[in-house]
Amino acid sequence: MQKVTLVIISFSISLILFSQKMPSQMDENGYSVRSLNHHFDSEMLIQTKGPNEWSSIGPYGGDVMDMAVNPLDPNIVFAAAGIPYISYDGGETWTYIEALSNLASSIETFEASPSGTIYASGPYSYYKIFRSTDGGETWEQKSIPVNGAGLDIAIDPNDPNVIYMGLSSGSGSSNNVIVKSDDGGDSWTYFNMTSVLPVGWKVVNLVVDPDDSQIIFAIGNEGFSNAAVVATFDGGTTWENRTGNLPSGKPYNSLTISEQDVYIAGGQLFGGQIMGIYKTENYGQSWSNISGSFPNQVSNAILIDPDDTDKMYVATEGDGVYFTLNGGVTWNYTTVGAGDNGAARCLIFEPGNTDVIYAGFLSLAVCKSSNASQSWEFSNKGIATLQTDDVEVNPNDPMNILIGFEAENSGGCYLSDDGGETWQLVEGLPGTRFSQVAFGADETMYAWSNGPSSVAQEGLYKSTDGGTTWVNTGPNIGSLFETEIFALVASETNPDLLFIGGNNFGVNGWESMIYRTIDGGAFWENVYMGPVSDSFKYLFIDPNSDDQIIYAGYGNQTDHAGFMSSIDGGDNWSDLNSGIPSTNKWGGAIVCDPLDSDILYGGVGGFGNLSGSIYKSIDGGGLWTQTSLNIGTYSKISDILISPVNSDVLYAATAQDGVYVSFDAGDNWEAANGGLPATNVTGFSNAFLIDDLWYFCASTFSNSAYKTEVAEPGTTSIEPTSKETEHFIVFPNPSSGEISIKLPDDNINIESLSIYNTQGRLLRYFGSKDFYNPVAKLSLGLSPNIYLCKIVCEGKIYSSKLVIIE
Repeated sequence: MQKVTLVIISFSISLILFSQKMPSQMDENGYSVRSLNHHFDSEMLIQTKGPNEWSSIGPYGGDVMDMAVNPLDPNIVFAAAGIPYISYDGGETWTYIEALSNLASSIETFEASPSGTIYASGPYSYYKIFRSTDGGETWEQKSIPVNGAGLDIAIDPNDPNVIYMGLSSGSGSSNNVIVKSDDGGDSWTYFNMTSVLPVGWKVVNLVVDPDDSQIIFAIGNEGFSNAAVVATFDGGTTWENRTGNLPSGKPYNSLTISEQDVYIAGGQLFGGQIMGIYKTENYGQSWSNISGSFPNQVSNAILIDPDDTDKMYVATEGDGVYFTLNGGVTWNYTTVGAGDNGAARCLIFEPGNTDVIYAGFLSLAVCKSSNASQSWEFSNKGIATLQTDDVEVNPNDPMNILIGFEAENSGGCYLSDDGGETWQLVEGLPGTRFSQVAFGADETMYAWSNGPSSVAQEGLYKSTDGGTTWVNTGPNIGSLFETEIFALVASETNPDLLFIGGNNFGVNGWESMIYRTIDGGAFWENVYMGPVSDSFKYLFIDPNSDDQIIYAGYGNQTDHAGFMSSIDGGDNWSDLNSGIPSTNKWGGAIVCDPLDSDILYGGVGGFGNLSGSIYKSIDGGGLWTQTSLNIGTYSKISDILISPVNSDVLYAATAQDGVYVSFDAGDNWEAANGGLPATNVTGFSNAFLIDDLWYFCASTFSNSAYKTEVAEPGTTSIEPTSKETEHFIVFPNPSSGEISIKLPDDNINIESLSIYNTQGRLLRYFGSKDFYNPVAKLSLGLSPNIYLCKIVCEGKIYSSKLVIIE
């Protein structure tokens, strides 16, 4: 074998690596099912930590369900985003509360007493409440005598030692869903609410009358819609139903009492269950609607200025914050700034200054107004708990990153133009759940919305101007929420070719389906319609097939699941499951080796009794064999990424176990989760090149997005070019299509030369046998453009820009 030396020209050009994503699922009512992992590194700066070490890139945001401010120090603010956060500078920056998170798996409610004691709880903290007496520095766990989880906390404004907590429903014949402490949480008693709330109901909100501590109002809920208002006028000895003439069959969300008047907010977007705001002047014997003119009549919280009860603020689901200055006679519906179109869940004043208002939002985390809701600003730096369903990097510009995310019943997309240093919420998209994003071959942006249709019709949104304006391209197959899409793939070479996959939904039926467009979304063709119980989770185009070979992974909860393929561009499909266990209910990611289309990797299992694993085929899917990866019974393979510089290096994204890596083409696997707090990784981006190093990003179900360097076996990074290689020559460059590689006498082995286009597609490959003369001449047959040469010499990888001219 002859030896060569090469001139290395550094350049930043992004190669797309072949992967698509699988987002989280929704329940039968169209809601996101969310479970937050509570171990989180709040450092948000992009850091180069090396291979298998992850760095958070944001974007900032999360679902803040409740907030509190320390009355002894208004700069100390608490935010419950599942993961608990604290700010010491009035919301400018936020820090993860590790001491509290170590005690509780999820925090969704905070309450501050007049004495400065802070209480916290959450939907999974059974028998527990958490207390801090030093402003949130340290926390202690206190026990309650009921097998329920804390859903809301109320403190008697006239006695800070008296605390009430509303609980989830317990078991047995009683319904002890409200507990009370008279000594600041050290001991507790409970109320059996069976007389007004049947067994199975929970208490989601309660409030103490500031003028009479014997009067307490509470909201009981059953499921999504059944609700009741109950009250006591003797401190809890007896309880009465005070639902009165409130609308039935709708959720009630929160109560407020001011000057003996009681206000209630209610409704939800799903199913059109609107309600708005109601008021009672006789403690619930009759109620009147004071929100008839509201543009959005789904309300989550009411805040009333204690110094001027004519000033009221309402948190709405999807339309920011409304306010009135005259007791509700007229309302202002136009909030300026971060609160626009957001789903606000809670509102609090800064103690002693009612001009300063904090609002907890779905997705946006925290917004702050310093002028009594006239305008709002983001106040979320450091909170990164978004449910990001997908992340993709522009193959021609690695600084350009697009992320799709969702909250309970909302969402959107974030866009970065500086590699994740800063992010902008994409204003041209609706506030809906975005499950998939992609860049086309011509850098067109695509983002799929899974609704809800009550906000905006689902469909594939398209932008040709860098994300400024977007058009919904469909396929519009119904006016209702009738399509769930979990897979999106764009051709690397044809800017007009895309596939989407998922299942129909609701009144449109439940069949699995794949759609194709060959004109950038102007027209969609249903190329596959499958069984009712199936759903497509992943689509992949073989990069070496001229867009003719397409692979699909599908799930089926009642029958066999796995993989399908089409060898004619999507016109016809066939199963590809020989060797896949017949008990398999889940087919996720499926990709092929970019250097060898016969080598396939597919993720199966993770449902029922079959553990998640990756299977491998070396004959184009004719026969599959299981690799050594064996993860949890319910941990699915959501994505697979193959290193662009060594196809023996594989990464697997899992739904419960984080990320795994293999350095030997799947024979052995090891965890690759350094610095990654999320266990549910929803997908990978393509790999991209920055300063001669390869990176990729991961979207997560609970902690926004992360970035890591692509690893190599036995190394910490791709070897940098050294001065000793400067006399190695590839010439001419630019070239008209034929290049020569000078082989000096340095006796360095060339193992291979690979040439890629800017989208990452392998175009030419030369092995060691091609370098048999002191000067090897290679005819490339490439059209004028910019290309990337990857040269492997004795295990080291070198990259060089190659320019082909006329």
